[in-house]
Amino acid sequence: MLADPSPASYPCLAFTVDRPFVAKFFLLLQQGVEIRRRVGLNVDLFLRQEIGATTETIDKIQSIILDGKPVDDIGSSLLQDGSTLALSAALPGLVGATLRRGGAYSSFRSAITYHETGKAITLEEGWVCVKIFNLLMAELGPDLLRKGVLLRSSDLLGFIKVRTKDFRKGCSATFEGKSIDIGELEAGTELALKDKVFLIVNVRLVNA
Repeated sequence: MLADPSPASYPCLAFTVDRPFVAKFFLLLQQGVEIRRRVGLNVDLFLRQEIGATTETIDKIQSIILDGKPVDDIGSSLLQDGSTLALSAALPGLVGATLRRGGAYSSFRSAITYHETGKAITLEEGWVCVKIFNLLMAELGPDLLRKGVLLRSSDLLGFIKVRTKDFRKGCSATFEGKSIDIGELEAGTELALKDKVFLIVNVRLVNA
C-alpha cells in the first residue's frame, strides 16, 4: 500500500552517528525504502536531480530495474508515484550480463525489458521505493539516509534488535524530537505500535 502524501504524517526516528557507522544502515537500502521526490521524470533525471547521483555514479549503475522490468534507456523510462526502482553495479555471471543495461545479452530479455506506454505522467511529488545494492550503497546511501527514508517499523525494529550493543556505542537517537535510549527502541515501546516510521541518519559533527 502506498504511503500517505507527507513524511510529516509519520513518526520520525533520527539517529546521529559517527561517520563509519552509517554503513550499518545500508542493509535497509537493500530491503527497500520509500522516498518522497518529484515523479514524472525519466530515470536519468531522477537519479541526478532527486537522488543526487553524479555522472560517475550513474556510469557504475549496470542494472536498473523499474517496476520489475530491466531498463536500457534511462532517458525515456519514466517514474511515477508508487514506482519501485532497483539499482545495482555489475552483477556476476550470466544473470548479471543479461540484466546489464545496453549489454550484449540484453536481447535475451527483450520480452521483459521496460518500455514506456505513451501514457502521460504528471510532474509532481510522489513516493518511490528504492532498492540499492553493492558498491552503490556507499555512494548513494549516506545522502538518502540524511534526507530521510520511510520504512516499516517492524523492519527497522528487527534491524535494531540484533545490533543494540553496537548502536549504544556508535550513536544517539531521538524519537519525535525527544531523546530516547537505544534499549527502549530494542524493546519496541511506542515505535512498535506504528506501521511505518520516517528514518533519518545524520553524521555526528566532529570539532576540528
